[in-house]
Amino acid sequence: MYYLDLMTQANLLDHSVWASPDTWTAALEHQAKRKKSGGGKGGLIFGAICCIGLVVLILGIVYLVTQRKKK
Repeated sequence: MYYLDLMTQANLLDHSVWASPDTWTAALEHQAKRKKSGGGKGGLIFGAICCIGLVVLILGIVYLVTQRKKK
């Protein structure tokens, strides 16, 4: 569970639990551990592939338009 998930579901929990500093420490440590594991690399690769595909598409359209004007 992410830190933001913990915060959005805070109203479901007892407020005395969130008043404890140990709860905040545990939530922050858990979030730091998840970030450190590097599980978000797949999104970066997918984004890079999409950007490259978009550039190729734009270059293809420009090439086709210039070829049509030459005829």
